[in-house]
Amino acid sequence: MTAESFHITNFLNSVPAPLTVALLRLYPCISLIKRVIQISTWSATSWQHSWLLLAGWWAVCLFLDTTLRNDLSEKTILTEQTLQNVVTDLTIIQSSLPTTIPLPTLEAATCLRIAFVVYLPYTLLTFFVSFRVICALVGTVLLTWRAPWAIVLRATVWRSAWVRWSIYKLWAAIAGQPLPPPTLSPQPTLSSTEAVQSLRFLFTIHENQRWWMGLDWTAALLPGERPSWCSSSQQPMSPPDAFNLPDSTTVYLSDGKGGRLKRTATWKWEEPEWRVLVHKEGSQISRVERPIPTINENANSSRLLKAAGRLREGSIDTKPADDHTSEDPQEPVDEETLTDGDGWVYGDNKWESPSNKGGMGKYTRYRRWTRIAIVFEIVEPVSPGDIGIEKREIATTPKLQTVNTQPVAYHPEGILMDSVPDSPLRKRLMNALSKPNQPP
Repeated sequence: MTAESFHITNFLNSVPAPLTVALLRLYPCISLIKRVIQISTWSATSWQHSWLLLAGWWAVCLFLDTTLRNDLSEKTILTEQTLQNVVTDLTIIQSSLPTTIPLPTLEAATCLRIAFVVYLPYTLLTFFVSFRVICALVGTVLLTWRAPWAIVLRATVWRSAWVRWSIYKLWAAIAGQPLPPPTLSPQPTLSSTEAVQSLRFLFTIHENQRWWMGLDWTAALLPGERPSWCSSSQQPMSPPDAFNLPDSTTVYLSDGKGGRLKRTATWKWEEPEWRVLVHKEGSQISRVERPIPTINENANSSRLLKAAGRLREGSIDTKPADDHTSEDPQEPVDEETLTDGDGWVYGDNKWESPSNKGGMGKYTRYRRWTRIAIVFEIVEPVSPGDIGIEKREIATTPKLQTVNTQPVAYHPEGILMDSVPDSPLRKRLMNALSKPNQPP
């Protein structure tokens, strides 16, 4: 799963809760590991940090006598952006790691021979060079191994047949046997039978609207734009009044003693209602309760019919949709963005230039609905059996569709209309479409 295909609901429903909790708790370490790998493999945007890491390694080896370890922990509310960052960091780490290379195995006699052969040169070397410098030299080779300039240098040197023959001969004289493969460490066992993992999660839903002449602010957006309701990564989501928490998930794990552990993760809301993020000028960010908007189909249909009539009369100058829907750039979630009293952030026709005030040139706006949920996990021992995620089959009952057998009339404009003329909306739509075009 990549950052582009990340969807919060699908992720929480498909990934077991223990793995989700572990990823979220390890997010600072994963982010740090990703950064260290990028710097040590010289794959960062700038080589300055790689050179600083190399200089820092020399400083540690030569001057540092004691190290300090600080364990800082801070409990914060986790968001969808945190999960997305974890997935992105893991993807970068996976792409940065080299492919698995089988290590050579050595027999006991070969190891003893290598120890005896290497010990004498190493002892002589320590008389002239200190151990700190030796560690610094070894670390320099490791840290610069994947540097672009080091790769080019090794490739150039390796072209020499004399260098290749010398290395082969030296290795054959010392060992000539492969190293043993690494062994897997035993997995820790789980024995808890109480409610153990507890996690607070902040769900965020973006409400997007566009201003139309004669319609004011509506959820009717251009084709190809962001959905009316979406996540921070602009993935479609349900409105707050229709949003459901992930289903309870159950996973069976081995306890290491021949039995199984049943881990059930259950979600529930910690807050009773959804709240809007409000950040007024000169004040801090607050979460304020606001009424959730409801969609009135009759009112929207009436306003759309009026706009359609104005379009036919030529009172509104329309432009091709391609001029507006070239690309909808993803707008990063910035907690420092100012909003109005209802949490709206206004932008131009391309959802850019955010501002807390509407007016001329402001045709789009969005606000963020938030609600905190809590997931807790219950671990209990069960009888031996299969191990894995419990699959829940959703029973679907076939629904009978009612077929309309009444006659259907053909409209001159090419629209099929029902012959039952009881709906006022249908009459108004027919009148608007049958209205002749006025000459310019």
